[in-house]
Amino acid sequence: MEIVVCAPVTHEQRRVAIPPKFKKVLHYVNGAVLCAARNQGHVHGGCHSSPFKVVLVIMYSEDNHRPLACVYSSETDTWGNLISTSVPCVVIDAYRPGSLVGNALYWLDTMTNGMLEFDLKDESLAMISGPPVADHSSHSQIIQGEDGALVFAILSYPRFYMWNRNINDHGVATWVMWKTVEMHNILRPPLQTERGVRGAKTILGYSEDTDVIFIYVNGSVYMVHLKSMQSKNLHETSYITDYHPFTAFYSPGITNVGGCDGAEVLHDALG
Repeated sequence: MEIVVCAPVTHEQRRVAIPPKFKKVLHYVNGAVLCAARNQGHVHGGCHSSPFKVVLVIMYSEDNHRPLACVYSSETDTWGNLISTSVPCVVIDAYRPGSLVGNALYWLDTMTNGMLEFDLKDESLAMISGPPVADHSSHSQIIQGEDGALVFAILSYPRFYMWNRNINDHGVATWVMWKTVEMHNILRPPLQTERGVRGAKTILGYSEDTDVIFIYVNGSVYMVHLKSMQSKNLHETSYITDYHPFTAFYSPGITNVGGCDGAEVLHDALG
């Protein structure tokens, strides 16, 4: 069995055989692809030909009920050692992408509002408790806040809540309410009538590179810039699915298909 690493812009593909341990529980597997370029002056975004790492995670292993992780390096074409947590956990939502915040990847545990953390520097796994809120399932998202802080965002329409995880000098972590945003003040154009899946309001995706979040509200997909809280109505649809944003750079002097100057940064999303 294999995983396929794809570059959406160049259509390049790389097939990698998965570790034998992962073949037993494929329905609980998630992962992330990260640029591994170390050369000075490298700018992330134009990484299509750069070395990369794949972090593959079993959210719930059948033998010890613990998450397992393994890291693949394209430079050595090998998988590293299996990494596990120290305590068992419930099943993490294996179908939603993780979020890169600082030097760690995070996956939500939609049953407890906790999260699974994979530290990229230490290559370690840990379970982290979330803020003291009721379970919001697909209406929550891990995002990056100011100064690289870990933020737990919840869409409870018509409000959007953001909890900030603070760590004191003694290493004790606490969750503090950071922001509350009234969504009807920022969605443009304003909602007139309910469309699509009646009453459906959920988070579809998040881009760490551009700090935007994609939400579905009453038949419309919106892209919301979290710093400015400006929004754009992307399209109307009755089909709710995850969005996977990506960023690509064009070399100066090259004109892309849409006729834009080559120095322009292209932001796009895959549904």
